[in-house]
Amino acid sequence: MATTAHAPDFPRTVDRYRERLRLTFGYSEFRGAQDEVLEALAAHDVLAVMPTGSGKSLCYVLPALEVGRTVVVSPLIALMQDQVEGLRAAGVPATFINSHLDREEQNARYLEFVRGESALLYVAPERFANERFVEGLRRAGVHLLAIDEAHCISEWGHDFRPDYLALGAVRAQLGMPRTLALTATADARVREDIRRRLELGADALEVVSPIDRPNLQLSVVQVQNDAERDSWLRRYVVAQEGAAGIVYVGTRKATEEVSEDLRRVGVRAEAYHAGLARDRRAETQRRFTLGTTPVIVATNAFGMGIDKPDVRFVVHYHLPPRPEAYYQEAGRAGRDGDPAACTLLYTGRDRSRQQHFIDQAYPDERSVRNTWQRWLEASRDRGGELAAEGDRLHADSDSDGYGAIVGALRDSGLLAPTGFALLSADPDAAIDTSSIEDRRHQAESRLAEIIEYAETPGCRRALLRRYFGERPPARCGNCDNCLADEESPYPEDLYDSLTAVRDRVAAASDRDALTVLTSRSIRELATHRPADESALLETWGMGPARVRWFGREILGTIRAWETDHPDAAAPLGRGRPRPARSVERVGTAAGGDDPAATELYRRLREWRSERARTEGVPAYTVFSDRTLRELAASRPRDVATLLQTWGLGSSRVARFGPELLAVIAEG
Repeated sequence: MATTAHAPDFPRTVDRYRERLRLTFGYSEFRGAQDEVLEALAAHDVLAVMPTGSGKSLCYVLPALEVGRTVVVSPLIALMQDQVEGLRAAGVPATFINSHLDREEQNARYLEFVRGESALLYVAPERFANERFVEGLRRAGVHLLAIDEAHCISEWGHDFRPDYLALGAVRAQLGMPRTLALTATADARVREDIRRRLELGADALEVVSPIDRPNLQLSVVQVQNDAERDSWLRRYVVAQEGAAGIVYVGTRKATEEVSEDLRRVGVRAEAYHAGLARDRRAETQRRFTLGTTPVIVATNAFGMGIDKPDVRFVVHYHLPPRPEAYYQEAGRAGRDGDPAACTLLYTGRDRSRQQHFIDQAYPDERSVRNTWQRWLEASRDRGGELAAEGDRLHADSDSDGYGAIVGALRDSGLLAPTGFALLSADPDAAIDTSSIEDRRHQAESRLAEIIEYAETPGCRRALLRRYFGERPPARCGNCDNCLADEESPYPEDLYDSLTAVRDRVAAASDRDALTVLTSRSIRELATHRPADESALLETWGMGPARVRWFGREILGTIRAWETDHPDAAAPLGRGRPRPARSVERVGTAAGGDDPAATELYRRLREWRSERARTEGVPAYTVFSDRTLRELAASRPRDVATLLQTWGLGSSRVARFGPELLAVIAEG
């Protein structure tokens, strides 16, 4: 049994963290749930669900500065360099090890960390396959293990990564250090899976933040076909005048076609997908990070953990498969807190395309059997050893349906609960594929939810927040439907009451709520308010089984609402989705109406760009646009007032202060 590592003293209150936040990063206060997570870490392992852009990284960087030797597990090696550069610019001793470095450099950085010269070490999960690496960390003592994108450990998550499955065992080998698991999106089922697989224990605390990002303007543009989609996208991206943006598409082929189409109209755009050579992917991401390529056209292979705060727009060229994927990808815009636009291009025919992907991702029993027999053959090639190495067994890990197959074989007792040890040599062993059918139904219900997001006449932000279990206000004021200032076609309080009915029915039957009733069905019920079972049967998504199951409760809820609202307008007739609405560019004016401040802001941006080019780092790692705006507005004249500027900690002022003061003095 693993012994528990020496537990260092984490600060019991956030006061020390707040002082470090001010001195190191130049921020006066925490954002969102940062302080709650930091306080919980004093005595507990923590699972934190915090939206993209809410500053998750500070939840392990600040403790690392206090207790040292913090290992950060990150799923994509390409982003580690960007994260470490940003930390070093702020004076934080951080490093990373990945396969892009030669062996000598890897060893040097490793020794740097175990000697305590670097407070943070970023690694990909596959690094732990090296037993000497793990043993060296154990001997040195890991004080904090931070697992970013923790939903990757769950087969029920939206981005399952087999390498993450080993992290529970790794944590034990390291002596069960204090652990912080972080993710932007995880429902209750995924959170429970994360806790179980990491063996966090009953005393681990969960901090689940509201998912709302008010600075993101959410819009849907309905198009008739791909030609209209392309035409809109060309006009839109050109209008952004070089601002950083991501265009998400559904296939590798589309990344090449769409990026080429944008280049024809003068946009510096590049394609990114998992089929490209690793070096090319890394170079493309680096050019995007540095700003030399402002627009990336990518599949969902691009973006997890992207640490570029100044992305001003995200366009989904194709419909994503579920709200989790959409919100995480859209959330890569505006991480600096400035306004950003998130637009989905949608046609009703998008449903059939996503249904095809679902059919591929959730294979039939014959496909599962074929995979099982293929894995057995692979293990026999090793002299009959069944516990073959994971990389031999999951050669199909990039193929559609892999995660579903892993789950079915585990449910059938043919694959070890963790790792990839085969527990049988029988090619005809019984395989239970019921979990695959369950997951297919879940995928189809989540597809229905993202379609409802695209088609709803109500507040889009409210719909997303309800999906993630929140109770939002009826209107957000920053989605296209709210900005159109049109009255909602259904009573929001009735909608919420019907949602509560659905959730109670789901809990009582131990079913996934969205497979009980989709958001569109709830919208239809709230809009048309059926008066009896006959009308209920005509409501989209109900059907005889649901009417028999909980129809009376639905009708009772509607009647109770109408009794409480005797003056309510009659239900609206059935309508169609509203026509397409274009989305204007979301800009961030610097200096407001002050021409001098605007000119100083421009010169400060030029200085920052030149300094970043000289150092070969992204401009935002020097400091953010918000810091530039505050400098342009306040025009500090000495070091003391520079230190009072948002985003300027002592390290940055020591490095850049004299140059900044010179630029400001010239104005």
